[in-house]
Amino acid sequence: MCRHVCAAGAIRFEAGDGGVRLTLWHNSCVFCGLCSHYCPTGALSVTGDWRLDHRAADAFTQIERGEVPYAPCTGCGEAIIPTAPQLLHAAFRRPNPEIEKLKNLCPACRQLMSIGVPRR
Repeated sequence: MCRHVCAAGAIRFEAGDGGVRLTLWHNSCVFCGLCSHYCPTGALSVTGDWRLDHRAADAFTQIERGEVPYAPCTGCGEAIIPTAPQLLHAAFRRPNPEIEKLKNLCPACRQLMSIGVPRR
């Protein structure tokens, strides 16, 4: 969601072999705040550090990178990005052990769990 609403195109996600890579170009940010407003996990926030001001020719030079590693689905073993606990808590409001199990399941295994099909 944060990449989609970024007015400056300063956020990029790329799927890789070991996980999803995040690239954030600090000095391309236009300080609109949409990324932090719409970030469902609260992972992004507006710094208010106006020293990141830059000339247009210098855009996309102050880079921060990170990677969210894949983990195996506890149902089938498929490589997935585990669901952030903040998303589960926002969706279900009152977490319990059954809901916590969802974070390490792929969509197909979640669907099977919701209709009561036993996992293999």
